[in-house]
Amino acid sequence: MITKVQKWGNSLAVRIPREMAQRFALKEGSDIGLQPDNGAIILRPEMPRHRTVRKNDWKRYFIPAKRKKQNVSGRVDQILYGASR
Repeated sequence: MITKVQKWGNSLAVRIPREMAQRFALKEGSDIGLQPDNGAIILRPEMPRHRTVRKNDWKRYFIPAKRKKQNVSGRVDQILYGASR
C-alpha cells in the first residue's frame, strides 16, 4: 500500500487509509509508536499511557445541590484512577 507524506503545520504526516485503520482499530487520537529499523519506519498501535483531560470533564464531578453528597471522593478516585471500591 502506498500513501503520501504531507505537511501538517510544521510537521510531516502520513495518512492511514480507512481499511488499515479499521483493521488495527485506530481512530482519531489513537497513540502510535514509531520505530526506525534498517531504513524503514515501523508504526505500531500503542496503549494510551494516561487518560487525557477534556474540556467538559468537570461535568462528571458536578453534584447538584439537591442530591445528597455520599461517597463522592470514592467515585472521583474511581473515575480518575480506575480504583475499585
